[in-house]
Amino acid sequence: MQLSRESSQAGFSLIEVLVSLVIICIGVLGLVALQSRSLVLSQDAIQRNNAIMLAGDLLELMRSNAGAALDSKGRFSADSPYAKPVGKDFTTRALEAADGSCASLARGQGGETIAGKDLTCWLQQVRTLLPVSDAILKANFAVCPTRQPPQVGSAAPYADPDACVSPDASMVMIVLAWQDNTGNSAGCSGGLCFYTLRGEL
Repeated sequence: MQLSRESSQAGFSLIEVLVSLVIICIGVLGLVALQSRSLVLSQDAIQRNNAIMLAGDLLELMRSNAGAALDSKGRFSADSPYAKPVGKDFTTRALEAADGSCASLARGQGGETIAGKDLTCWLQQVRTLLPVSDAILKANFAVCPTRQPPQVGSAAPYADPDACVSPDASMVMIVLAWQDNTGNSAGCSGGLCFYTLRGEL
């Protein structure tokens, strides 16, 4: 009789151990899911911060080369070497041997040539810091004079071509887009995330 009581106690202890293992496994799976979600959100935040920095950098490059960026009336023109409407390519210029690298580019003389080299260096940074393709650069990036904000609710609300219809204005709109690799980032649609900066030159 005593042997039977010890067997049932041993069986009960084994069930307790198995239940404890199941609870621990569920907890570990929850931690793994939480960690993976945290990594996704961190990546999204890094890409948004990079887009903000890149748009600000381009605006400052244009401000420091105002002779090329602005027309004779002091407005940003669609004819500016920095301008890039939706669906068009950026107007870049290759760096020459005398220029060295983008970090050592002498910008003192300014002008259209420097604007093209600025864009070459800026696009190198874009490709390094954001997940973009040539198709995204052409179809979704924009640098244009604007007097109105993009139309919300359009197919591409932040790269709305109608926002670039102003022939010239003192305000410039810079639109950046990048691939949404997470698949569920807030403010992203159609697999693309957008950042728009509007500022005065």
